[in-house]
Amino acid sequence: MARSSQIIDVLKHELRAQGINYRELAERLSLSESTVKHMFSSKNFSLKRLDLICEILGVEISDLVRRYEARTPRMEQLSLEHEKLLVSDAPLLLVAYCVVNQWSIHDILKRYNLSEPECIRCLAQLDRMKMIDLLPENKIKLLVSSNFTWHRNGPIEQFFRREAQDRFLSGSFSGDHATRVVKIGDLSEKSILQLIDRIDNVGELYDELSSDDSKQPFGTRHGTSMVLAIRKWEFHAFKAFQR
Repeated sequence: MARSSQIIDVLKHELRAQGINYRELAERLSLSESTVKHMFSSKNFSLKRLDLICEILGVEISDLVRRYEARTPRMEQLSLEHEKLLVSDAPLLLVAYCVVNQWSIHDILKRYNLSEPECIRCLAQLDRMKMIDLLPENKIKLLVSSNFTWHRNGPIEQFFRREAQDRFLSGSFSGDHATRVVKIGDLSEKSILQLIDRIDNVGELYDELSSDDSKQPFGTRHGTSMVLAIRKWEFHAFKAFQR
């Protein structure tokens, strides 16, 4: 949820957009113009008064929140220094993974053996890194874009190759909720580019489904990894027979 002061900023923008000045608003609220000006300068509103102004504008408070969030800049990539910080601090990396997947602090503490002070330490660090906005009562507002990516060959990708890639690919892909497809052959450069485009589309679909499923009950979601890759490559053993 956006902070109340940020909601007031959106409210002022909406008043300007509808051509309603403080004098006209004061008349509709049966208040003096100076009282209305003080309300906006101090950003001190009762919920009842905020509801009345929203009624005048023909909007809901939830509409103001959505408009604020639509205007909020979203981070698309961390700095290399912040990626290094994540991989050097296992609890921080874990909490970063959780918040990117829309977990609450309650969800994190329920699933993982972290103390609440340790979890809050990590959330405060992610707030300083501008990945989240840590709100009162430890509520979390995610600030990363849906197009968020890690640096190519950066600390996070290197960490994945070193710590997870072999373990992930060598595991079992049997069962209804797992699959592995391996294709090896000869392709033209045009065909390779077509496949890369399809792979990018599947990656976007994963992000869309992950975003949609974040609204599902916590216990119905499962940690799920997907690796999509293609490049010019052949078995090393074949190279010995090349002319």
